[in-house]
Amino acid sequence: MSEPPRSRRQTRAAILGRLLASDGLFRPRLAAECRLTEASISRILAELRQENLVEEVRRPAPYPGGPSAMVTLRKNQRVAGLEFANDRLGVGLATLGGEVDGSARLALPAGSSPAAVDAAIADAIAELRGWCARAGTPPRQIAVSIPGHGAATNPILPVDPARLEAALAQAFPGVPIAIANTVAALAAVHLHGRGAAAVEARHLFVYLGHGVGGAWVEAVTAADPIQPIEIGHVVLDPTGDACRCGHRGCLEASASTVALALLCGVEEAALVAAGAEWPSLVRMTARREAAIRQALFRTGLVIGNALNLMPAAQVVLCGWPAALPPAMRDAVAEGMGRSLFGGGARAIRFIAPAIGQEPAAALAYAVHALVRQGGLARIDDNAPARLVG
Repeated sequence: MSEPPRSRRQTRAAILGRLLASDGLFRPRLAAECRLTEASISRILAELRQENLVEEVRRPAPYPGGPSAMVTLRKNQRVAGLEFANDRLGVGLATLGGEVDGSARLALPAGSSPAAVDAAIADAIAELRGWCARAGTPPRQIAVSIPGHGAATNPILPVDPARLEAALAQAFPGVPIAIANTVAALAAVHLHGRGAAAVEARHLFVYLGHGVGGAWVEAVTAADPIQPIEIGHVVLDPTGDACRCGHRGCLEASASTVALALLCGVEEAALVAAGAEWPSLVRMTARREAAIRQALFRTGLVIGNALNLMPAAQVVLCGWPAALPPAMRDAVAEGMGRSLFGGGARAIRFIAPAIGQEPAAALAYAVHALVRQGGLARIDDNAPARLVG
């Protein structure tokens, strides 16, 4: 059974997504993996070459008489990112090959006024303009990562996304801008970054950090490949600990690094700075271990109920649990089994967060946005492309 025609944007996104997840592919394999005819792949590659997004380099043929032209992304194309995280604003300019033209972190303490936020944004844009001037080219894509983005009123940071976007558009005319919630940017780091396998089936990405969030992650050709969902403020116990959202007993109130630090008797900043070594800061008593297992079990309960609403092929849990031994992490699967309809095991991948690397997440989201849009400044879903089958 043939698939419905894809738009020009979706077809270009499929090609760029495959190239992003590899070091390059020979044209026949690229056409087969993207389900394109030889004529279609030739036409679209010609477009992408003309736009300096891809190049074909000579490589030894994989077999006698085989192809010798390998298609790769052009590594010298640049993306820019602004990332609000850890009481500062990170800004950077980097190539698709991972070379950094410039990176800076501007202090933005918790509780900063809107005027202080605007001043930090102005300084970040000035830094970015200077790096672009030295590089001799503007970025192909700009992305901004903002904690709490998407809420009617941001309870975490007094930043006006519309004013921020207008300032960026004025400084970089014609450059596409993508603004994302922090969890979406973090999902882009781990699921759409360089070297990551192309996503074929839906994933549920869950982040346990200072905040707790989730996102559905789909193939890059989907209309919304990364869709943030609210799981951190699912109420598990109406009489539980107070949460910053104003309710009691939210998942975030027991599974964030704020709650973990309080439980372990260490400063949150020290716990976060220790990264994968954070358990070495803690004297693990029976009471603490039981409390941590309870937090992980509750995390599993929420994940299981999310999967009841929308099934996923895999769960990716990013955050502090990655540093724990498997026997303790099993509590997540136990919680999922208790709440997931029909029970049963689901694949869970634990990964450590990229703490203190701002603006790495925003840059990853910029790459993701560039690929998702097929390298187009504006999404055009009206021009179908031919498919094989």
